[in-house]
Order: sequence, then structure tokens, then C-alpha cells
Amino acid sequence: MKPDSHSNRSFTVEQLEELAVAKYIEAALTPEGEERDELLEEAKRSASRAKMKSWLMGEIGVVARRQSYH
Repeated sequence: MKPDSHSNRSFTVEQLEELAVAKYIEAALTPEGEERDELLEEAKRSASRAKMKSWLMGEIGVVARRQSYH
């Protein structure tokens, strides 16, 4: 992990999912190159962490609170 990047270990599944979506959108708006590649990697890491955290919570019997956006 880069020293200047923030840790997302304490984020909720929903926050990790939102972060992944934001990074994918930012990458889509960024010209091809190193910066875009890094944004895509960050998005993939966040999505992967969200999936893993969701699975782990299910394994230990914790149900994540889903916020209603309606």
C-alpha cells in the first residue's frame, strides 16, 4: 500500500462499494495512462474488499445494515 493512500479497513461494505464505483467513474473520465491504470486498480481493490468483507460478515452471522436510498 502506498504511504499516502488511506486505509479502508474500517469502511463498511456499502462504503467500499461506493468507493469502487467512484474510482471506476473517475477512471472512465481519465485519459489512458498510468493515472487511469492506478484508478482502475484502486477500484478493483475496493470492490474485492467489499466482496470479501460481505462474505466474512455472512460467515460469522453478521447481517449488514442496508441503507434505503428511497
